[in-house]
Amino acid sequence: MKIPVSISESEWLVMKIIWEDSPRTLPEILSALKHMNWSSTTVQTYLARLVKKGVLSTERQGRGYLYSSTLSEAQCQIAEGKSFLKRVYNGSLAQMVRGFVKSGSLSADELSELKALIEEQENANGKPL
Repeated sequence: MKIPVSISESEWLVMKIIWEDSPRTLPEILSALKHMNWSSTTVQTYLARLVKKGVLSTERQGRGYLYSSTLSEAQCQIAEGKSFLKRVYNGSLAQMVRGFVKSGSLSADELSELKALIEEQENANGKPL
């Protein structure tokens, strides 16, 4: 299955609710999103779009449906990240990281985490990157 990369910001909010505890019914989803002040119709539209994109599946339950994710949050994050990299940084992760590092916008903790991830990957590959 091709992982969709065009999940809107609002659809991400819906998906986060489903990823937290799946499967979910429409009333459960509406309750979890009540702080958004979206109408039931709006949420149903987002759900229908996500089903059409193949990110959600439905199962009939009584008079309603159970909504389940067909993809993990990590799968969608990776696909979205790759799409972003391609659009903004010509697919170069190094260019993106370099930009953030040089901008001074990374905290000391974030820099330490990046160093640790690089070391971990180097150790896994048995050679420096």
